[in-house]
Amino acid sequence: MFYEYIHNNPQWNLQINRQLEEIKELPKVKEDLQIAIPQLERIKSWFRTWYDLGTMREKEEDFQLACAYFGLAQFYLSPDDQNKSSVVHRYLDNFYRSHNDINYESHQVPYQGTFLPAIKVTINPNASKTLLIINGFDSFMEELLIAITFFKGTDYNIILFDGPGQGRALIDNNLKFTPYFEKPVSAVIDYFNLSEVDAMGVSWGGYFVIRAAAFEKRIKNVVCFDFFYDGLNTFLRGFDQGIQKDIRHLLTDQAAEKLNKLVSPLISENNNLNFLFTKGYENTGTHDPYTLLKEIEKHTIKNIGHLVDQNVLLLAGKDDQYVPFSDLTLEQKELSHAKSLETQVFTKETGGEQHCQAGRYDLALRAIQTFLLSHAHGD
Repeated sequence: MFYEYIHNNPQWNLQINRQLEEIKELPKVKEDLQIAIPQLERIKSWFRTWYDLGTMREKEEDFQLACAYFGLAQFYLSPDDQNKSSVVHRYLDNFYRSHNDINYESHQVPYQGTFLPAIKVTINPNASKTLLIINGFDSFMEELLIAITFFKGTDYNIILFDGPGQGRALIDNNLKFTPYFEKPVSAVIDYFNLSEVDAMGVSWGGYFVIRAAAFEKRIKNVVCFDFFYDGLNTFLRGFDQGIQKDIRHLLTDQAAEKLNKLVSPLISENNNLNFLFTKGYENTGTHDPYTLLKEIEKHTIKNIGHLVDQNVLLLAGKDDQYVPFSDLTLEQKELSHAKSLETQVFTKETGGEQHCQAGRYDLALRAIQTFLLSHAHGD
């Protein structure tokens, strides 16, 4: 596995690598990419290109490829697009059709008058430990099942769930993003009647897992895959430095009208920012840049990191295009009371330099397994 520069748009390139992580070397995928990549000139072509490929492979009953292509097809669809729900469910249907070897149970965890979709994967019937996996800003829990192969032969079973603002909890149950992620995490731990868990957060989940560990002490070991210090830093990264300063001043001054007037045209001119804000509106239920950014501002480890007293592993990609690498030192300082704090940085030389080690998930998962094994007895 390796990170491949398939397309010259960095954000598109990451998403393609992310969905095709395990299957890029298959001859069929190479054929399909030769068809797809030349068609990806504008964002409007994204959906049709991947949807048509997904439909073709689904008809051939190649469910693994169909899953990947429908996952790509739905990615940039806005929540009010008539295709969104149906394509998401075709993505999920093909996922389960192509992974009938997974020993899983589906669960519905009661939460705020509805439920959080959850999966319990039994890897070892005699396992004494549970790893809780928390996904991120734009993912479904199913994407993270790639991790289970790395836990075969260990003392772990795995629980995954879609929390508020994620996956089917958002699309089917209309549960919106929350910075207070200890609440859904505690609900999941209660539901499965667990006295302790280890927890891993992926992407934005790197914030959620730290937040949860600060207040939920049944979590014993914490993995940030990758580290994620501050949501606002991530949201503003695509703006010029001067604009970033202006936005922060306007947020402090609560100048909603001025901020919206400044930011709205910049979003419309940039596909990557447009996606980030459009998805942010969907996740949070907000409708304008100011209100969204005020909500995202709450997603920060600042002033809560000192409450984390568990063992913590931070993973970091040197060339992460979402999370500013300079935030790593801020998070390390914030985690001043961690029982232990380990950091592993991935570079182009080591591989895994991209966001969440896209293209080299194996490197990250080996580091995670080593960390968990070293703290297996509460050390």
